[in-house]
Amino acid sequence: MLLSACSSTSPLPATKPPEPVAAPGSQPVVQPSDNQSIQQNTSADNATSASSTAGSVQPTDLHSTRLEIVYSHMNQRCPTCLCFEERINTVMDTYFTDQIRSGKLVYRVVNAQDPQNSSFIKKYKAVGSQLFINTVINGFDNIEDIQGIWDWNCRNDRSGFDLKVKQAIEQRLKSLN
Repeated sequence: MLLSACSSTSPLPATKPPEPVAAPGSQPVVQPSDNQSIQQNTSADNATSASSTAGSVQPTDLHSTRLEIVYSHMNQRCPTCLCFEERINTVMDTYFTDQIRSGKLVYRVVNAQDPQNSSFIKKYKAVGSQLFINTVINGFDNIEDIQGIWDWNCRNDRSGFDLKVKQAIEQRLKSLN
């Protein structure tokens, strides 16, 4: 698996990306605390999500079985990294608002360099611009680092990128049923 980071960030420590957990039961879910600077995107706040890293919005009804979509980023971002967030926000707003409202799907944008996010970043092993899909089954994490986003040509094929993100999420939503 190739770990990539945009060239506009400072050098990142060498870390091994997390391996998906094969079966539920091996890693308990740790919810972020209320004082963490984690943003849950909805239609109302997508316009400011690229520059906002403060505030904590937590869903009130977290299911023990759900899908968590997390996009992490650094303070300084290249045009491709900004495209990732913009397009992922669009996909979430266009196709998954009902699942977000129901609590079956949780979406967050997290600044990996914000010290307030340290426990969340440690859980996901986030080191830069990354898309994570966490299939939580009966309260246990199955975290996947979706490295393919770097090959999905976000800046030149936005509709193709959107389709691949949508398909990745839909595939994992089916596993919850």
